[in-house]
Amino acid sequence: MKNILLLTQNVTKTYGDFVALSDISIDVRKAEIHSFLGPNGAGKTTLIKILATLLKKDSGSIQIAGVEIDRSENEVRQIIGYVGQDTERSAYARLTVRENLLFFAKIRGMSQSDAEDRIIELSEKFGLNEKIDCQFGHLSGGQKQSAVIIRALLHDPLLLFLDEPTKGLDPFAARKIRGYLKDYVSKRGRSIFLTSHILSEVEFLSDRVSLLHKGVVGITGNPEDLIESIGFPEMVCLRRSCLTPSVIKSILTRDHIIRSIELDDQWIGFGIDDTYEGMDSILSVLKTTGIKSEVQHRQVSLEDAFIHFIGHPGERFTVKEAA
Repeated sequence: MKNILLLTQNVTKTYGDFVALSDISIDVRKAEIHSFLGPNGAGKTTLIKILATLLKKDSGSIQIAGVEIDRSENEVRQIIGYVGQDTERSAYARLTVRENLLFFAKIRGMSQSDAEDRIIELSEKFGLNEKIDCQFGHLSGGQKQSAVIIRALLHDPLLLFLDEPTKGLDPFAARKIRGYLKDYVSKRGRSIFLTSHILSEVEFLSDRVSLLHKGVVGITGNPEDLIESIGFPEMVCLRRSCLTPSVIKSILTRDHIIRSIELDDQWIGFGIDDTYEGMDSILSVLKTTGIKSEVQHRQVSLEDAFIHFIGHPGERFTVKEAA
C-alpha cells in the first residue's frame, strides 16, 4: 500500500438505467503512468472526471494519497492536476497565456515569483515561450492544448489526470509533450492517469494499461504483458475480401498458425509462432487455392491486444489479469 497513490474499490456510476461504470477497482502507483484504453462510450471520461472530483460516483470508495475524496475534496484538489477534452473552456480567451497561468497559479496558492519561474520553465519545455503574451483565444488548437497542460502542471501535482492530452496536436508538439511527461514521472517521481486513442502513444508512455469496455475493467498489465497474452508474437495479415471461409479454415489447420484475429473490415490477421514456417504455411494455401492477396507481416502491437480483448462491438470481454 505504501507504493499506491490512487486506489479505487467498486466504483459505480449510472445514468438512469444505463451503467456507465461497474465495480471499478484499480490503482495507480507512485512514479507510474497508468493508461486507460477503451472504445468510444466505454466510460473513460466518466471515470477520469470522478477521480478528478468533477463528477460524483454512485457507490464505491476512492483514495488519493491516503485521502478519501468524499471526505476532503479540497485537499485532494491541491495534489492533483487535470486536463480534459474541452480545451476552449479551460482558459479565458481574452487573457494572455501568461495572465491565465498566473491567475490559476494564484488559485492554487502559489506565490507570484514561484508562478512566474514555473511558467517560464514550462513554456520553454512546451515550445510556447514565444506565445506566452498572446491572447489564449488567438492561439492555434495545439498551442491552446499545450497551455492547458502547462496550467495543470503549474503546482507540480502528485497525480496528473490527462484525458487525451495530445488530441489535435501536430506530431512535433505531441512528441515534445510525451517526452516531458515521461521525464515528469521518472525524474520527479510523479504519477499520471492517462486516456488516449493513440495506441502508439500509450505503448510508449505507459507502465501499465487497463482496458475498459462497457464500464468494466477487463484486463490490466504492462504493455508487454498485454501483447504477450495474445498468444503469438507476430502475424501475417491478408485482405479479407480475397478469402473465403473455407480458405480461412484451411489456413488455421496448418502448422505454426496459432489463431486468426479480425483486425478491421479489410484485414484479417493470422498469428504465427515462427516467421518462415508460418509464412510458408499461409502462402502454400494461397498458392494451392489460386488466391492472390496483398500480404503484410509484422510484430503484434498493443493495438492488436486492444482488438483481441475488446472483441466485436457489443461483446463483453472476460475479466482477467495479465500475467
